[in-house]
Amino acid sequence: MLFRGFNLKRIFQGRLQKGEDLIEGIKAFLKDECIHKGIISGIGAASRVSIGYYDQTEKRYKMDTFEEPMEILSIKGNISIKDGEPFPHLHGVFSKKDHTCLGGHIFEGTEVFAFEFEVLEFSGDTFIRGYDEETGLYLWMA
Repeated sequence: MLFRGFNLKRIFQGRLQKGEDLIEGIKAFLKDECIHKGIISGIGAASRVSIGYYDQTEKRYKMDTFEEPMEILSIKGNISIKDGEPFPHLHGVFSKKDHTCLGGHIFEGTEVFAFEFEVLEFSGDTFIRGYDEETGLYLWMA
């Protein structure tokens, strides 16, 4: 088991602009505010959704892009460092117009219609992501 205790440093609320890429917008915010650790949540709507499922046998993400408007019911994620940059690891649940839901790991290419978010920044030592041979994922190493 790998774990750390943190204290709350700052809390932010904000929104991304219509047409912005969700992942790129959050990355830019984290970089601008020098946030290296914490949690993210959010709600809103998307014009296009790019999500994936990690195939544990093949050790790769299978990604799909949905070119249709959807509600963003819930986004949850964490913040750490990967390749020297703030890295938001986000999963989401999205609702189609018929109220069926889909979800998964959020990728670049998810276009915001409206997105409001919260970031809780922690104080303390930052987790660094590194490649894990056993899972094929970039996981917290230190």
